[in-house]
Amino acid sequence: MLLALSPVALSGVVVVAIAMGAGSPPTTIGDSATGRPTAAADATTDGQPTAPAPTDAASPSQPPPLPTSTPTPLKEVNARSLDPEELTGYVWPLRNSRITSRFAPRDYGGFLLIDGKPIHDGLDIATFCGDKVRAAHDGTVLYAGRNFDVFLGYQGEPEAIYARLEKQGRVRTLPIVIVVDDGNGYRSIYVHLNKANVEAGDVVSAGDIIGAEGNTGLSTGCHLHYGLIRMDGTWQQVLPQLTRFGYPARVRARVDPLDVLSWGDEHAPRRLRDRVNPSQSAGTGADAATPSPSAPS
Repeated sequence: MLLALSPVALSGVVVVAIAMGAGSPPTTIGDSATGRPTAAADATTDGQPTAPAPTDAASPSQPPPLPTSTPTPLKEVNARSLDPEELTGYVWPLRNSRITSRFAPRDYGGFLLIDGKPIHDGLDIATFCGDKVRAAHDGTVLYAGRNFDVFLGYQGEPEAIYARLEKQGRVRTLPIVIVVDDGNGYRSIYVHLNKANVEAGDVVSAGDIIGAEGNTGLSTGCHLHYGLIRMDGTWQQVLPQLTRFGYPARVRARVDPLDVLSWGDEHAPRRLRDRVNPSQSAGTGADAATPSPSAPS
């Protein structure tokens, strides 16, 4: 995702979350759709009800604490989902693409801060404008549009990201994004689409066409930024300079899609297929003419 600090884009995924036009708040699917704590979660500690705070009946003149809209942060949890290397059922969301940017440190377009380095938090792949974008895994669509940040697993409230751009009349500088709950503890995000063919509540299967490759948002050309979020994983630090644009400080773990997508799949980028099955790559035809990415490290 390509990050520009006004509005902020994360290289492939413009992280500034904004809905089409000045639209209404996104529809959620169940209590877990936003990745934020529910009232029930706030009222318990390790599964036990939390006793109400004691009141000082002897000091009626003492004013009660002011209410706050800041939610209680989600506590750390141990992941119950499978590790990325153990996941199955994932297919390439663009067929016979080329890799234009990996999940790796990058001087621009970073979103996470890992070991002190800005990280591009997904996989950028490209074929041509308007190409079919497919569901990488079975799942349920949580959202399709430009106001997507509330579905991306922030610790805290990311609504200020959208509100800022809406106030500036810059909502359409955001990409069209589809967020899918993969049903295994992970969410897939598809960014910079030219259009979405699905809406919240749709059930999709791996390989189903869900949208078209595009360059909406701040991008350098038509491509797909595919990201994978481990919703019960660890917290990762968002680039500190993004907080002034409304970004919470932490977000659920982003996973390298190359740990999940099969390199030997018939629709994988040719360079990856060569590394797994070198004898099966003929080296001729349209696929051979596709520019090859640098070998993943």
